[in-house]
Amino acid sequence: MIEKVEDICSSEQAVLLLALSEHISEQLSDSEDFSVAREALNACWDWLVDKKIDPDSLYWFLENLDDTGILTVMQSEDDARKLKVWICIANAMVLILKEAYASQADEYLPATIEAVDLRTVEEFFDNFQNVCEHSRIIVNKVLTYLMEIDSDERINRAEILELVGICDSKSSDKNEKKCYPSM
Repeated sequence: MIEKVEDICSSEQAVLLLALSEHISEQLSDSEDFSVAREALNACWDWLVDKKIDPDSLYWFLENLDDTGILTVMQSEDDARKLKVWICIANAMVLILKEAYASQADEYLPATIEAVDLRTVEEFFDNFQNVCEHSRIIVNKVLTYLMEIDSDERINRAEILELVGICDSKSSDKNEKKCYPSM
């Protein structure tokens, strides 16, 4: 699986990891800090789709002095399976943050972001395969989508969420919540 991921550019890898994190994030829905995960994932989409959030503000969702960042709250997770989901979300975030900082040509990166490399992606997939029953199918759906779109084409959150089989809570109609089948 990782071999195919190496064939796409780093920005597409970031989209892939975020989409896959969305797919498994519902496993945290009964966790006390689920809202932290949701806010972080939404902030990642805000950067990927519209660049609505600057990298430092996005980084706040990963690590902050309020102890409400993903890296802090995941440390309190006692359930091993849920911890793997938190790790996936954190890995997706650091990959997106690396892209965000690179887009600004920042010379100095937070140490957490500076350390991002292929091992980050490998760790993501090691954990993802342990928490997602149909991991290969879902990864292949998103990879196919990413390989078929033009590199200058805008990221379509709704289409990607449809591929991974979750609801689009950011629908243009605030009263409508679109749900899609996963298989």
